[in-house]
Amino acid sequence: MARKLRKFSDEQINQANDINIISYAQSIGYEVKKISPRSYKIPGYGGLCIDGNGHKWNCFSRGIGGGAIQFVMEMEGKTWVEAIKQLLGISQDELPYIPPPLRDIEIKGELELPKKNDTYKHIFAYLIKTRKLDADIVNQFVKSKKIYEDTHHNCVFVGYEEENNPKFASVRGTNTRKKFRRDIENSDKGYPFCQEGRSDTLCIFESAIDLMSYLTLLKFYGIAKFHHHMLSMGGTSYIPIEKYLEKNPNITSLILCLDSDDEGNFFSQKIREKFGEEYKVARHIPNGKDFNDELVDFTKKAGIIEKTREVTAIEEENMV
Repeated sequence: MARKLRKFSDEQINQANDINIISYAQSIGYEVKKISPRSYKIPGYGGLCIDGNGHKWNCFSRGIGGGAIQFVMEMEGKTWVEAIKQLLGISQDELPYIPPPLRDIEIKGELELPKKNDTYKHIFAYLIKTRKLDADIVNQFVKSKKIYEDTHHNCVFVGYEEENNPKFASVRGTNTRKKFRRDIENSDKGYPFCQEGRSDTLCIFESAIDLMSYLTLLKFYGIAKFHHHMLSMGGTSYIPIEKYLEKNPNITSLILCLDSDDEGNFFSQKIREKFGEEYKVARHIPNGKDFNDELVDFTKKAGIIEKTREVTAIEEENMV
């Protein structure tokens, strides 16, 4: 029997898959919306997200994804052969230019922390009253110098190296009407805001406030024995995860506590793909967009229940 010749060479298949999915989608008329510096989505297609470099996509509602070839097959109903032929017939010059995704902050010099204020009242009001974080948990991070207030009344979250020198700092405004957030120049994402643990499990969050919200919820639910490691990526980045795992070789499990939105879903999938062979990966999805939303909603409901109990107690007292 004569051997069947391959229709495409490996080089041709790689060439087809090198087509930027974001550019291609825009060129054929799809609305492509940027949802973060590192990801895009196509609205109306069940959470279809595309990596910021344009080489991978996932549709979470249907559990499918892949590269440019699979994208053409799924979105245009093409066979594998038809999809490759179509992509090979495209010149890169014909496609819209898509700027590359932002890189994590490059280390250029020494980190200079924002000047410390002589009070903590603004960040306490923001974190405890507005964000509903437990006061003892906030104080714990303040005492460990991982949180402080700067002279502009912003909340500063700090990450340290092994010798306890600050290497990372993220600033968040406490004015609820004007949202403000940024990483300080020369911050190293390899040393994130975190809480060291004693178990073999690492919980991963997008923000420091979500990390503390999780701890507050655990306290509300009476979970006292919680010894997992916890870190905030300061957005979505592999760097803090890789560095933390390197420093803690005893860790064997990851719990993804990312936001319940397109970006959180997409990056959770990317973490599974990158670390899933070496680590056991699970996900804890918040009841709300993120764990602070869940906490705020929880305290609101708890307040309603408490008020109902007070009213009932007064009514019963008056009936006696």
